[in-house]
Amino acid sequence: MKKTKYFVVGALALSLGMLKTYAAPTHSISASKSTIESGQSVNFTVTVKNAASWNIHVNGTGNTNSCSADKSNVTENTKNTTTSVTITCKSNSTGIIKANYWGDATSEDGSTVNLSGSKTVTVIAPVPKSTNNYLNSLSVEGATLSPEFNKDTLEYSATVEAGTEKINITAEKADGKSAITGIGERDVVEGENVFEVTVTSESGSPRTYILKVEVKEFDPIIVKVSGKEYNVVRKLDQLPKKDGWVETTVNIDENDVPALSNSSLGITVMGIKDENGIVSLAIYNDGKFEPYYQFNFEELSLQFLKMNKSLLPKGYKKFEVAIFGEVVDAYKLKKNSNYALIYAANVKTGEKGLYQVDLKNGTAQIYNKEITDLINSNNHKNMIITIIIAGILGFIIIIEYIALLLSKGKKKKMIKKIKEEKIEKVKEEAIKDAENDVLHTEEIEKVKSKKSKK
Repeated sequence: MKKTKYFVVGALALSLGMLKTYAAPTHSISASKSTIESGQSVNFTVTVKNAASWNIHVNGTGNTNSCSADKSNVTENTKNTTTSVTITCKSNSTGIIKANYWGDATSEDGSTVNLSGSKTVTVIAPVPKSTNNYLNSLSVEGATLSPEFNKDTLEYSATVEAGTEKINITAEKADGKSAITGIGERDVVEGENVFEVTVTSESGSPRTYILKVEVKEFDPIIVKVSGKEYNVVRKLDQLPKKDGWVETTVNIDENDVPALSNSSLGITVMGIKDENGIVSLAIYNDGKFEPYYQFNFEELSLQFLKMNKSLLPKGYKKFEVAIFGEVVDAYKLKKNSNYALIYAANVKTGEKGLYQVDLKNGTAQIYNKEITDLINSNNHKNMIITIIIAGILGFIIIIEYIALLLSKGKKKKMIKKIKEEKIEKVKEEAIKDAENDVLHTEEIEKVKSKKSKK
């Protein structure tokens, strides 16, 4: 009985295994997006499964330009497979895009189905791109920003300990659609390091935040120059490069400090840094420092020196003037003059002397005393001649005055008119002098304000 049962089950299993079933072809359509903005594109894909041959046609209609595709094929050995057709439709206005498909597919067992279907995508008006290019936060790990962060403030400073070689800049953008650059781990060196963190809005508008990170010096050397404290620059690459100067060192407090020397001038200069990190040069002489100013005119470089008053011509007075962004004491005949005398040394030759500077045009030349003496001599002669002429004119004026007293009203009006014209001329000259005076004062104040802001 058991043998018979096993035989029947085995035969049934064998017969079932010999049977081969086939599934009819299936089909569907999908879209890469359900909603797009006008001007954007969408992909429609028709997929057919369990097919050995097929004829598929796809066409897009609605708010789009022409988009369609046709595909017909037979598989190798007429075996079932999966195939697909994709079309890309670009929208040209708001509304809808509808993809329709039709055709037929046949499986390997000869079962044929008709294909048809559609898919609709909504086209909306473009959403305006965000213009937000602000930061919500900005920081340097382990340091404090100054001033405190404000999204509208674009420049900050921070100080880190001596020996720091890397810093980590972190920031958070205010708009998730914006892009940010300049953050992360950055290399730093002793002294000032400047970094830029830029936020670009979705619309493409950039905003740049400036970050100045100062790495402290080991055992800073503090000196006084003109009553103000400075740190001595201890790195050669931080000194301004100047032609005709030779690199050297100066020993200060048992430290060899980089310096520059000029044999023509017979001086040594060192770098000094103010509280804002701005590096300038100072003359070093036997432990003492004084400011160094070098003015580079066309084909002439001058080292500014304290005035040798024994060489100063008569009539010149001391005034503050602005030369290439530096406010220094110079000497002029009158305050609003565009010409000033300075005492300086030629950087190339070391020759010292008076130089006349054209403040308006930024030129300079050596002061020619012979011309001044000649002018003064001529002025003396002219003065005598002027006195004689003035006497003669005075006599003539008295005669004319007596005659005018006897003349009629018409001549009196003429005299009055002449006097009024002279008064107006004097007024015009006075106004012009006053305006020049204001211009010179404004230029000096502008330079001082610019330096203080740095």
